[in-house]
Amino acid sequence: MSAKFPKHKHELKEDKFVTAAFLTSEFVVQHWKKLLILAIIILVIIFVIIAINANRKRVDSQALSQFDIAMSYYSNNDFEKSEEEFTILSENYSSSKYHDWAFFYLGKINIEKDSVDYNKAEQCFRKAGSKIHNKIIKEAAMIGIAKCYFGQNDIENYYAYLDEITKKFPDSFNTPEHIYEIAEHYFEKNDKVIAQKYYHKIVERYKTSSVFQKAKRRLGEIKEVE
Repeated sequence: MSAKFPKHKHELKEDKFVTAAFLTSEFVVQHWKKLLILAIIILVIIFVIIAINANRKRVDSQALSQFDIAMSYYSNNDFEKSEEEFTILSENYSSSKYHDWAFFYLGKINIEKDSVDYNKAEQCFRKAGSKIHNKIIKEAAMIGIAKCYFGQNDIENYYAYLDEITKKFPDSFNTPEHIYEIAEHYFEKNDKVIAQKYYHKIVERYKTSSVFQKAKRRLGEIKEVE
């Protein structure tokens, strides 16, 4: 009787490969219908994604074109035509970022044109602020809302909202001036305690700002009176 020799490692690997290939082919034969359906589903999903991306690019391109037209009128202070074009943009292209920017410029137009409409401007600024993620534009939209309060002589809400802006955007280059404006408001009302709080905030946090020395002088004036 001939002796049996153990298989070499490469032979064992080949056996495993053959076994795996055989099992895979058996699985395919038994479940080919399900695999075909799965492959079709995957292809459909891929085609849908491609179609959505292509449509998004097309919409963005059209929205940008509309935005450029509106901006050209706005830059030339033609607020009537600019408002018309931005309104078209705001009513269409909802998937584009330019759709959201349209509300910001509609807000600006409604406080810059001759027939000022503060209510409409505020609505547009609020929509822009809730949709746009750019911090600079978001802050500008909130400043626009504050201007609407001021334009309607709602002074208390104006300064309260201005204070909210300074808290939301403490690192903005506008913030020291806004804080100083709030401080001056209370200083002129002879509410020195609250005014002092805002002046102190400038002196402590915004030493390089253009209103630093002004705030420092005001604090000196308040101490002299005390």
